[in-house]
Order: sequence, then C-alpha cells, then structure tokens
Amino acid sequence: MAKRLFLLLFSASMGIINAPEILMASDDFDLNGLSNIGIVETVPIVEEPVVDTSVEKESVAESSVANADEPTTAEVYYAQEIVSQKANYTVSFYINSKREYMNTANNLSYDGLYKFKKMIYGHNSWNLLGSLVNRYVGEVFTVTEGGTTRDYQVMAVRIYRKTADGNLENDPGLMNNIATTALGYDLALFTCYGTSYGNGDASHRIAVFANAV
Repeated sequence: MAKRLFLLLFSASMGIINAPEILMASDDFDLNGLSNIGIVETVPIVEEPVVDTSVEKESVAESSVANADEPTTAEVYYAQEIVSQKANYTVSFYINSKREYMNTANNLSYDGLYKFKKMIYGHNSWNLLGSLVNRYVGEVFTVTEGGTTRDYQVMAVRIYRKTADGNLENDPGLMNNIATTALGYDLALFTCYGTSYGNGDASHRIAVFANAV
C-alpha cells in the first residue's frame, strides 16, 4: 500500500498524471486548433403564437383604406408645390481678395451669402446654407446673383475635417483651391458641418460641387 502511494505521488510530480489546467485571465493561449466537439449549446424554445380564428377580421389593407382621411385638393396641390420647388441660393456679398475672404470667414453675417471667385459660402442657418446637407448628386438647384437666376446640377458632395492647424484635412492649400477652382467644377457651395462649437464654427465642412446647366 505504501509502495503504491509512493508511485502515485511520484508520477503526479513528474507529469505522468495529467491534471486539468486552470487558465487565468492573464494567461495567453492560442485559439487555433480548438475544437467545439463536446460543446452543447442550448437554444430557447419559442412557442408558436396562438391564432384566434374564431372571429373573422377585415384585412389590414381594407381597414387602412376605409379609415384613411382623404386629402383635400388644397393639400394635394401644396404637396406638389413642395416636391417641384428647387433649392435656391442667393448671393448677397462679393469678396474680391483672399485677405477679405479670411476676414469674413471669421466674422460672417447671418444676413446673406458670400461669393469668392467660384465658391459661395456662409452660415448653415435655415435661411442661408442649412439645406446644403440635403443636396444630392444629380439634383438641380438655382443660384440668384444680381437679380439673375441660373440652374446648376450637383456633381459631387464632399465632407472635410477642419484640423487643429485651421486648415481642411491638414492641407494648407485645399481651402484656397476650392475657392479659386471649385476643384474643376463651375461652382462650390460651402458651409459648416458636423459638431458645432457654439461660436459659429464646427468640426467639419461640407462642399457641394456643381456645374451650370
């Protein structure tokens, strides 16, 4: 008996008997090669809903049609006017130099939109460029300058980060390029986007590029 107990303890100390390994939270181990054999998953049983067929009910479609309020002629006409109405942006101020543009960029008026070379810019308030976020590629909008209205079609919509250096996407020349060339398009509409800083500035800028039609 003593001899058997000695062999048992000796074997355990030499690793002959494989004791189960306990993994701690800090242990690193490789998941490759692990098998799901022997793992039993339990799935909750979902009972079939009891359907009451004793009472005959009218269809949802019939009920909706029967209870729907018929729109009046005035409401239909008004809805058509909203759908057919184009977005219109009116230029109020013209900027003639880069220095003047830099001054107005930090002190914009809420009374109108500015135009510097090929870029129209201003606050994203509801009466100015607040609807710019709704523009989509292919859409036609109008721009009014000096009493003349012209149609433009949206060709591209892009979002830019205003980075810590005060530029767009850490590129010192991007803002000037958008203003002077509209990146190859006829016109750029430009305003704030993203998180508002509460001082007329925001984390991003949205630019809508368009061509005259």
